[in-house]
Amino acid sequence: MTHGGIGRELVNVIAMIMGEVSGLTAMSNHGKSAQDITTEIKGWLAEEPGEHAVIFIDDYGGSCANAAQLACGPEPQAAILSGVNLAMLLGFVTWREGTEFPVLVRKLVDKGREAITTVGVR
Repeated sequence: MTHGGIGRELVNVIAMIMGEVSGLTAMSNHGKSAQDITTEIKGWLAEEPGEHAVIFIDDYGGSCANAAQLACGPEPQAAILSGVNLAMLLGFVTWREGTEFPVLVRKLVDKGREAITTVGVR
């Protein structure tokens, strides 16, 4: 769940790099109320197969993060990861099968942080 078209474009780039992949759904908060966003995430969670899900958001503390927390309730069935970037999503697509959920979540956070660095500054 991201602001504007960020999520959609990240999913498009994943498809350019890896080909079409399943299990990535881009959702946007654009033009939606907080309740609409929460309802959309709840609906997505209800339809997701499997025991766990990962909700990638772009900005901690914003409407997407708040809605994700409300949608998950007091006992989250999903990991909510803030600061989504291309490296995190590439890791998700690569590691999601056969990786225990807590390990996957840690690897995704680590990969996202590793991708944020200084390149070529003098």
